Parts: sequence; structure tokens; C-alpha cells
Amino acid sequence: MTFWTYILKCADGSYYTGHTDDLEFRLAQHDQGAIPTCHTFSRRPVELVYSQAFDEREDAFRAERQIKGWRREKKEALITGRFDLLPSLARTARRGVLRQAQDERVLRQAQDERVLGQAQDERVSQPDARWMRHALDLALRGQHEDDEIPVGAVVVSAEGELLGEGWNRNITQSDPTAHAEVVAMRAAGAKVGNYRLLGATLYVTLEPCAMCAMAMVHARVSRVVYGATDPKTGAAGSVFDLLTDPRHNHRVEVQGGVLAEEASQRLTNYFRAKRGRPLI
Repeated sequence: MTFWTYILKCADGSYYTGHTDDLEFRLAQHDQGAIPTCHTFSRRPVELVYSQAFDEREDAFRAERQIKGWRREKKEALITGRFDLLPSLARTARRGVLRQAQDERVLRQAQDERVLGQAQDERVSQPDARWMRHALDLALRGQHEDDEIPVGAVVVSAEGELLGEGWNRNITQSDPTAHAEVVAMRAAGAKVGNYRLLGATLYVTLEPCAMCAMAMVHARVSRVVYGATDPKTGAAGSVFDLLTDPRHNHRVEVQGGVLAEEASQRLTNYFRAKRGRPLI
């Protein structure tokens, strides 16, 4: 799959930088004003003035963050192909972005090492850590592509096959039921041709709510692995315990706390950014 970092020039002369895995579809969304919270919504029409392809989503996302930290002059040097000017423009901003990227790499390495250490203790298996990492990547995609609350989910068969995946789509689809878990289960059901997902494990970055928990019970999901707990509406043991309630005719095995620190920090930073508060 190819991932793209792109720059749009808006009708008011400002620039917008983003990343996506479907450039044509994303441009159509910007042109049609499909994302009301996006910078481009009230600044149409927009024009694609720069794009760069990457093999990995993280590389495209990293390039997006780097370009967003540049001054207008440096962005225009990139757009016009004046690469010789880039080193002399916005050196301070560049150092800040590189330092942030380095800090994030160190943090991720430490988190991965901690998870691998837990796996060696047989508390968290390496497949669980890997699939939760995939769910976290989906959460990041939902935040930066659709400006949704960063929650990602993956459904995996008993044989380790990816059956379905998704992220929150409530805002994008104007659908109150489109939580990440439901989106992933819908995709999994369509793939197997059955609403029952027997033997499957569902990985989600945030503890399921009551709606999603009951959908998992109806789908006969065998196991749920989640990241951060939800102390307000969590239905997998924090506030409610719907998945293991003995009154159901199907009970779901639950394991929480996998990559919980990263999942929780992403949610905290998302809401802090929305409220204009410093990130942590």
C-alpha cells in the first residue's frame, strides 16, 4: 500500500498539510467539504500543490508533522522544488520537529520493550502486543484523517487472520453506533459471511462501552483485549462488567491494559488539543 503526504493551497492562500492512503479520495473529501472540522472546509476550493509517496504510514505521518512545523517560506520552497533553500529556512522549527520525532521514537521503543518484557512474563503475548500496535495505528489514522477520537479496533480469527479493522466513524458517518469496535465487527462479519465471529479476538485501544460490549456478546466474540480503561463508561470491568456477566448465554474472555499507557496518552493529548491545552 502507498501512503501520501500532501499540501493543499486553500482559496485564502493558506496551506494545509495532511497524509492519507487514498490521495484521490482524500482530495475529493476536501473539495466537497466532507470534513466540517478541517481547516479546508471554509477555504474552498483547494488545489493540490505537493505530494510525496511513502511505503509506510508512519513515514507519511512523520513527514506531515515535519512540514506542519515549517514556516510558509519553507513550504513554498518545497512546493516549487527549491530543495537547495530548505536547509537555510526555518532551522529552529526543523530542530524542534526533529527533536520531537526523536523523543517519540525513544518513547515508542521504551513502550515496546516494556510490552516485550511483559510478554516474556506470559502476561501479554507478543501477538497481543502486535495486534494492539496495529489498533493504535488505526486510531492515529482516524484522528489525523477524519478528526475522530483516536480509538482503533481489529478483529482477528482464531488462526491469526485479520478479519476486520476500523476506527471511530461517528462524526464522519453521522452514526452514533459507529464506534471502532462496531466498524471492525461489521467488516469482519462481511468477510466471513456471518454475524457470528466464533473464535475471534477483538483488539481495541479503549475499553468497550456498553453498546459495543453487548454487540460482542451477540457476535459470540471469544476474547476482547483492550488498551486504556474507561473509568466513566467502561463495560469490560471498570464501571460495568457486561462481557463476563453469567446471565448471558455467551461470555467473553477479557484482558485489559495492553499498551495502555500509549493508548491513554493519545486520548489525553487529543482532548487537550481540542481544548487548547498543552500536550503531555
